[in-house]
Order: sequence, then structure tokens, then C-alpha cells
Amino acid sequence: MAKTKYDSVYMDSSTSGKPARIYISVYLGLDPLTGKKVVKKTCRDQNGNHFKTCRDAHLEVLRIKDEYNRFGLPSKSGNVTLADFYEKVFKPTYYANVEESTRLAREPVFNMIIKWFGNKKLSQIQPVNCLQFRNWLLSGEKHYSQSYASLVYGLFREMMDSAVELDYLTRNPSRIKKATGAISKGHHIIHYWTLDEFKKVVSKCYLGDMEGSLAYVMLNLYYFTGMRVSEALALWWSDINLTDGYIKVYHTLTNTKDPSKKRKNYTKTANGMRTIDIPKDLVSLLKAWKKKQYDNLPMKGNDHYVLSLTDQPLHRSTVNNVVNRYADLAGVHRIQAKELRSSHACLLINKYNVDVLAVAQRLGHAKPTTTLKYYSQLWRGRNRTVANLLNGALGEIDHPDHSLVNFNGNQFVTA
Repeated sequence: MAKTKYDSVYMDSSTSGKPARIYISVYLGLDPLTGKKVVKKTCRDQNGNHFKTCRDAHLEVLRIKDEYNRFGLPSKSGNVTLADFYEKVFKPTYYANVEESTRLAREPVFNMIIKWFGNKKLSQIQPVNCLQFRNWLLSGEKHYSQSYASLVYGLFREMMDSAVELDYLTRNPSRIKKATGAISKGHHIIHYWTLDEFKKVVSKCYLGDMEGSLAYVMLNLYYFTGMRVSEALALWWSDINLTDGYIKVYHTLTNTKDPSKKRKNYTKTANGMRTIDIPKDLVSLLKAWKKKQYDNLPMKGNDHYVLSLTDQPLHRSTVNNVVNRYADLAGVHRIQAKELRSSHACLLINKYNVDVLAVAQRLGHAKPTTTLKYYSQLWRGRNRTVANLLNGALGEIDHPDHSLVNFNGNQFVTA
């Protein structure tokens, strides 16, 4: 091996009458993960042709150095499979930064991603593989909603971003091509119950047993306060002032396997910590339910969950079941449990023309703009007021007794 006048370019001495072979050995630094030297060694250019001159080899050295200066060092960690990267690197970091309820909800999503890509190495995942996964999510084969497909693909891209940031990859294959872009969440459509529809639903609750009474209280509580599902499930009787008629929303119920950690002393956002004034009808209903609960249910300790038959908190799926059950009995269209909150907003906006600031405060939004973002399509009450104001705006108009237009078009016009 003989060194040439060009840096990183070498020449083997000729043997058996064959011409000397020219090759390059380019040192590119240390692998950030393994600490080993990264050396690019080859006797061919990027097109697969053998170097004919030392200058040709020198130009290839410059090209390689420029490429790695722009895109980073080639890490051998790209040989790690997606499954191993998720389990050993991404999962511990991601799960440490989110609530346990989020971890439990996201785990099936990540398992789906790993199952789809199988044992592919990170370096083997190409833009076309990302596109195929994206198309599968949107294909309708699994009947995923667009918002769910958006969530799944978004978490996959986040995982690949993490691989880039930690030097497992030089580029995220799901961001290289326009075709592999993020999936839109789709149109935000609000479903809700009008007051008449709500009356039909709650009229099917039988108040002669505890289950029916609980369902009646639950539906009224959500519909007339606009609380989030987890906020109402976390209510203790000490959070409700039945004398002055208000509810302190300072807790939320989270999905966790540890019963002692279910009731968190905070809400979804800082502005979610609020006080909600409630109507006298709801105060009377809660008083009656409290007495029935204490008279008929096993109670331990000094405080108890408001929405409970066992002195234990309900699961949020129970609220959805109640909503669906009584909607079907009433012949009213189904909504999700969280859309009882939307129904409350609709009631305030559409029926009582409540201003946006008051609605935002009641729902626990940080800004009125947040309320407008999600509920502007419901604001029809004032639209009717404006329309009434415009009645008679034109007044009496005097029209000419003949046409003032000298029409000379070529179309046939009848009188």
C-alpha cells in the first residue's frame, strides 16, 4: 500500500502484471453511540466504477466528506431494529414524560406500529415503507377514523424523529418526501343534544332504583355544568356547596392501575381549576341523590364520590354506556360522553345567548379564542338576533315605470 499526494487516497502495488489498484480510506470521526472510528473504504465511485486516476479518487473523497458534513455521520446504530429501539430507547423516555393514563392509551398504538414494520432495521425503513403504512391507516381496511389514523402516524413520525435526534439515523424517512407527510385530523364535527333531545333522554331514567337514579343525576350533572368526563367522575361531596350552589372543580380522575393514584389534584389545564355555579334545580337533585346514596350504599370514611354506587370511582366507559343506553331508549341520536360538554356549550350559546367570555370561564378554557375555535359553529342565537335587526332595513323603494337599460344582447329574453 502506497500513499499518494492526495489525502486519504492510496494505491496498491501491482502484482502479476496487473495495474495498481487505487482506493480511498476516509476517516469520518467517531460513531456517537459506539465510540468506534467511522471509516469509509472503497475502490469505486458512487456509480460503481473503479477509480482510473488518483484525482478521480480524490474527488470522491471530497464528495463523501461533503455528504457527511451535511447529513451527519453514518451511525452503525441504524442496524438496530425498530422494535429494539422502541423498547430500549424511545419507550423509557416517552413514558417518563406522560401520565400513566396516556401510557396505557398509547401502548396499543405503539404495538401496532412495531407489528407493521416487524423486525425491520431503522436503516432499512424507506419513504416508500412509510407511505405504505400511511395508506394502510387510511384505507378503511381496519375502519380507523381519520383522527385516529392521524394519531398513529403522528406517533410513528415522532418515534423516527427521536431516532434522528439520538443519531440512530441521519434523516427521518417519513419526512423526506411530500407524499409521506402528516395525516390531517379531518373536519372537526360537533355532535350535541338540544334541550328537547336531552329531555327525551332523561325521561327514560327509572328513579325507583339506584342505577336509574345515578344515570339521571349523572346526565343532568354533565349537561348543566359542562364538566369534562374525568372531572365529574373525580367529584367528592366536599367539592360541592349545596348551600350556595356551586361546584369546585379541582380534581380529575385518571386511568391507572393504582387505586390510590386515580384521583389527581389537578385538571387537564391550569384554567380547568375553576368554580361552577349551578342552577337551583340541579342543587335540589344533588341533595336528593346524596341522601339516597348515604341511605342505601355502603359508605366508608368522611368523604365519598358523588357519581358512585360502590363508594369507588366509576370508569369513564360507564358514562358512555349510560349515554348510549338512554339515547337508544329515547330514540335520540347517540353522542359520546365528552359531547355532553359540547351540549352544555350549545345550550348556553344557542338558547340563552351567553357571551363567549362567560362560556370560556364555565368550560375552563384559558382564552375565549379557544372556545371560539371549537364552538363557533354553534353560535347561531345571535345570528338570529342580527337577522331580526335587519328586518325592514331596505324600507320603501320607488321603481321606474319602464326599463332604463338599453339591452342589445343576442339572447332571447321574454317579458
